[in-house]
Amino acid sequence: MKYIKSYILLTLMAVSFVGCKMDDLKDDVNDLKDRVTLMEEQVKILNDNVEVFAYVLDSQQKTISSVTESDGQYIITLSDGSTMTLTVGKLGSVVQPTISVDENGYWLVNGLSTGVKAVGENGKDGDGYPEFQVENGKWQVRFGDGEWSDVAGGDLGTETSLGDQFFESASLSGDGTVFTIVGTDGQVYTFPVVASLVCEIKNNDAVVDFKYDSVQEFDVKISGGEPLAPIYPAGWRAELTKKEAAADEYNYTLTVYAVLSRAATADNTSDIVVRVNNGTLWAVDKLQVKMKP
Repeated sequence: MKYIKSYILLTLMAVSFVGCKMDDLKDDVNDLKDRVTLMEEQVKILNDNVEVFAYVLDSQQKTISSVTESDGQYIITLSDGSTMTLTVGKLGSVVQPTISVDENGYWLVNGLSTGVKAVGENGKDGDGYPEFQVENGKWQVRFGDGEWSDVAGGDLGTETSLGDQFFESASLSGDGTVFTIVGTDGQVYTFPVVASLVCEIKNNDAVVDFKYDSVQEFDVKISGGEPLAPIYPAGWRAELTKKEAAADEYNYTLTVYAVLSRAATADNTSDIVVRVNNGTLWAVDKLQVKMKP
């Protein structure tokens, strides 16, 4: 009976020990998940800031209608109704490898076994957790102080440098009429904020398909200035007319006429451009159209 009691005690100790090791493993996995989540946030920040940077370089005559700020993050609404997010002071990153543990207790990176134990056996610790870096456009991984090695399927597909921060600061004037952005190179960009100047084509498709000799109409919201005749590519035609009685804020109709026949010359995919002018300020929106056989 004494030996049976000792055996039970040792078994309970072993189970307790394994439970502690599994708890430690869960903590490590949760820590990794937290870091992965942070990287995902950085990916979004980078993409968002790239969009804003593109606007800074070429606004394409889209004015800023409003800017709201919260904790260093600026939501910018343009005159065509689209929005951008600018986040100051946080670095960008890229999509990270997937990390998990298989049923045998080995670390998996991108679904492939690393041959490194995450779960220790016979009272021993595991072999550590993966550490990642990016080198020459590739994800690399190591365990402890081991050598760095390329992650299978970890090619970034880009030579963009990581942690590249476009903006040093951003600010909205006290009266809310001027938005200022300072680049990391010290360049200062200022943009007027004009809530009343709006030019927005109502359309949910990235590209609108047309058949030959067809016509489509689109609602347009215009305010704060005078609309100009639409610009359209060769072989197309577009007209902008004001509604006599608008049921909502979309007070104009854009009518687009496709090319009349296959024999006619036309740009297959191009833009219909609607413009609104108020002095030196412009608001522009575009409708991308495509001829579909």
